[in-house]
Amino acid sequence: MIYVVEQDRERIDRIAGKLYGTARGGTVEALLLANPGLAAEGPYLPRGRRITVPLKPEKQPDAALTRPWE
Repeated sequence: MIYVVEQDRERIDRIAGKLYGTARGGTVEALLLANPGLAAEGPYLPRGRRITVPLKPEKQPDAALTRPWE
């Protein structure tokens, strides 16, 4: 599935919450893994940016949490 950012300055964690119902449990990391280079664009995404949406992860990855806005 593809999600198109609807508003300027939308954050990836908010998008994860909107799409998966939560920004926890590895959902942000799943979006970042499915979209190489997305984290390098900064914490806010521009309106119209298209991102690939993978299936909701079943459990959080073992790696440390990613907080792209910090």
